[in-house]
Amino acid sequence: MQDSATTASRPSHRTATAFEQYVSGRRGIVEGAVFFLESGDHIEEVLHAAEPCDIVIAPLRHPDPRTIAYDGSFLEPGDEITLGGRHTFELQDYVAVPFTTFAGPTVVRQFSAVGIAAFLSDADTARNSGVFVGQLLNTEVLLDSWASSLAADLIGDSLGRVHVTRHGEYRDGPDGLLLGSVGDERADIEATAAAGTGRGRSFAEVVDPRVLEADLDDRPWFGRYLAALDLMRGWEGAPPRPAISGFGRHLVAVLDEGGAYPSILAADAPFLVTGDGEEYILVDRVSHRRLRLGVDSARAAECLIATSEEFEATALLATELGTRVSRVAPLVRALQDRFAATGFDVTGYRRHGS
Repeated sequence: MQDSATTASRPSHRTATAFEQYVSGRRGIVEGAVFFLESGDHIEEVLHAAEPCDIVIAPLRHPDPRTIAYDGSFLEPGDEITLGGRHTFELQDYVAVPFTTFAGPTVVRQFSAVGIAAFLSDADTARNSGVFVGQLLNTEVLLDSWASSLAADLIGDSLGRVHVTRHGEYRDGPDGLLLGSVGDERADIEATAAAGTGRGRSFAEVVDPRVLEADLDDRPWFGRYLAALDLMRGWEGAPPRPAISGFGRHLVAVLDEGGAYPSILAADAPFLVTGDGEEYILVDRVSHRRLRLGVDSARAAECLIATSEEFEATALLATELGTRVSRVAPLVRALQDRFAATGFDVTGYRRHGS
């Protein structure tokens, strides 16, 4: 006999993951696309367009097993929604985040060009000074449409979510690119989504996507910033005031100078995080592995991540410390052996740019 608690948790997990995909715009959290309906008026047309693996979140109960019912509203700051009778989320405006204390699960949305500008400005502050908006690191917070700021090749297939307005419009998020309207075939919706995969598509009604695309081009490290937020938000027991290497500064100072070793890493490269500057934690977001390192080993790890090659990493570390390569080579070799033994891969993440 199956454990009843385990059986009951399956619909709850399905609801939570489907809503996360709808909110974030990130593909692949659930198998199909997630449709979110402002009104139940269009439920039959949407179900007709949806595929068997899709999920439809609607403000009514429906016998179709693809549907998840919700109560409440989710359009304006302060609105609350309860999904499947169990999961309740509040909606807040990004511009209010620094002044907000979160009492429970909260979705933070950019409702205006002012919100988008604040989002970019906060990212600049984190990049330049290492100071993050503390509320964005809260485990209760979901950042709306964050995947829209990533290049299409980082987020998978073209159709991950469809927001259905009360007027019957299909959009990529509440203020996103127009994908079609109720009555359109699924293939037509997918084709429009595939043609509009540019960054900023989820804010098309708020700001000109071309302007936002240019702003993001000026910040080639933005994917790394989003990854840092995601890492810290999902890390229970993280340092209360984390310092993340690459935000504000690096342990290895030459990496802040650009040159042969640019400071921009791939979004999924491991992170070095510390709370007191004496002990570092190397965190792999992909495998969820963590490894505690002293300062010397953390410097060596940073060199390995930056160069993706043991010999170059050894030379870089020697330059940083003002010593001979032969003095630091045993440390780098020992660290490589430790990574291999624990399943850590710190190579392959070097990017070009500054």
